[in-house]
Amino acid sequence: MKKSYSNFTIEDIKKLGISTIRRSLFQSVKLIEPSEFLLKTLSINKEVPIESEKAKSELLITPILTEIRLRNPKKLTYFSGYQFNVDAKRGLTGFCDFIISKKYDAAFIESPLIAVVEAKHNQDLIDASSQCIAEMYAARLFNERNGEDTPFIYGVVTNGYEWLFLRLEGHQVIIDNDRHTLQLLPQLLGAWQAVIDSFETQCMK
Repeated sequence: MKKSYSNFTIEDIKKLGISTIRRSLFQSVKLIEPSEFLLKTLSINKEVPIESEKAKSELLITPILTEIRLRNPKKLTYFSGYQFNVDAKRGLTGFCDFIISKKYDAAFIESPLIAVVEAKHNQDLIDASSQCIAEMYAARLFNERNGEDTPFIYGVVTNGYEWLFLRLEGHQVIIDNDRHTLQLLPQLLGAWQAVIDSFETQCMK
């Protein structure tokens, strides 16, 4: 079987020289009230069946990412379902659910900062973290090859309802102790904004 992001395991992650730890990623999260657009969109979308991965991606995940993009004009964009082949020998190939780039007007993937992986049906978020870490690692390699200094790369694993944040820094990935949910939208949006703000802070140093 040809190796790709989707069949990475924790053992494969260790072979890349990456260790993982669990701890809180955010000291505090500023609550952000969702826009009327987001509330209305999610309310309308909940009226249709949301069981398949495709439905969750379109009806739950994409509206959240769109909200984040609109709150941060000219700071980022996202690519959905794009091929992201970085290193075939190490299995760092395949399609990514979402890649968020700091180049807001990019036509193709450039300056990837955040990998968002959708957990498969009935898959726990932790179990899907290996795929996310592989994509995060590939994003860092991609940036390095293109002369980009990326001190850290974030990742997010979600089933549409729960969201788990990760951060790759050096040879270690921190998996957040907390999970953010659609039921607590202000907290989820606050965590997302903390991630976006962290990149802006790094660029100012």
